[in-house]
Amino acid sequence: MDETGYIPKSLEAQERFLWWDFDQAIVFLLVLGTGVIAGSLFAGMLCGALLAWQYGRIKTGKHPKFALHALYWWLPSGLVVRVRATPASHHRFFLG
Repeated sequence: MDETGYIPKSLEAQERFLWWDFDQAIVFLLVLGTGVIAGSLFAGMLCGALLAWQYGRIKTGKHPKFALHALYWWLPSGLVVRVRATPASHHRFFLG
């Protein structure tokens, strides 16, 4: 049985779409979709690829779920679904 394919080195390997991590692909597809709606497919592809590449450079060396952490801290508390044990992001100082 000579089967070739990608075998992840660990079970914690992040999902991939083509050659990007899944969150990078989402950035690309959102900007591409905006470009298509605006009537400029090539500009949407170019800007999407550049933003996905920059996002990949920003998250290099950080936690695999960097996007979720960033959304928690940067979005208003009402927009982010939070777990009961997680305090709201606008509470910056805790006593005790």
